[in-house]
Amino acid sequence: MAELDIGRHCQVEQCRQRALNTGAGSHIAVLRHRHQSDHECEELEIPKSRMAATQKLVKDIIDSKTGETASKRRKGAKNSETAAKVALMKLKMRANGDKSLPQMERIYFQVFLPKGSKEKSKPMFFCQQWSIGRVIDFAASLASLKNDNNKLTPKKLRLCHSTSGEALPLDHILQTWIAKADCPLYNGGNIILEYLNDEERFLKNVDSYLE
Repeated sequence: MAELDIGRHCQVEQCRQRALNTGAGSHIAVLRHRHQSDHECEELEIPKSRMAATQKLVKDIIDSKTGETASKRRKGAKNSETAAKVALMKLKMRANGDKSLPQMERIYFQVFLPKGSKEKSKPMFFCQQWSIGRVIDFAASLASLKNDNNKLTPKKLRLCHSTSGEALPLDHILQTWIAKADCPLYNGGNIILEYLNDEERFLKNVDSYLE
């Protein structure tokens, strides 16, 4: 048995009792503070098995959260795709567009109009091979919207993604956004028209257009 060192004060902060050294470490502590974990002993060694178990638990929690987020994202995308398929059937019956376009080339959208417009939205269809710029020009004509995109004006009419709010580049082809793997546009889905400054790349308060 280790020799007891009696007579000095316990080294645990705010403890004024006489203490002993049990030989477990260099600290002097009263009986109730004798364990290494109680007096924050520098020589304390956490069993490796416990450390490994703790690390595994933390990793499992992080992995589960990551998987949950990814699962929600996939579920959200799947729900949007399903909703678009249902809406597509209705859009085909009442959408306006170029009637000379072959059915196979048509892409249908519920087009939400700029804030302050007389109508909230209009169903339209466009050619999948058109550029985003041409889609905007055609949509503006159908909805009787002011379109000064060919002039030097502070704001231009832009076509925006209904989920991310991103203003689609004017030179992109519509079909490329339908075929995108990440955050695509859906045939039968929603898109938004709004006037934005040249430096604005995203539309704010997207949900307020769709409510």
